[in-house]
Amino acid sequence: MSQDDLEINKLNDDILCACGDITLLTRISELIKSTDSVDLARLILRSNTNDDTIKFYINKQSAYNNHFNMSDEDLSVLGDIEVEIVTDSPDDVINWIIT
Repeated sequence: MSQDDLEINKLNDDILCACGDITLLTRISELIKSTDSVDLARLILRSNTNDDTIKFYINKQSAYNNHFNMSDEDLSVLGDIEVEIVTDSPDDVINWIIT
């Protein structure tokens, strides 16, 4: 993906919207595989899919310390990073992320 294909919009102080192709999720996919959390990720992603949206959270403190911790709800006192993926094919995106 080239930078010409990537669109980033700041919706407000708390929301950043990145629009592009599936390669935007490459780092998340790599982290899921490298931390042996494929089964957990599959469960979280599938249980948080509604029509054309997949939603999950990444622990902000873990991310700041270069670790990856995903959940299906905002659990942190500081607030987690909410990731929302809008796609025509949620199952294909989930399979791409975890395989």
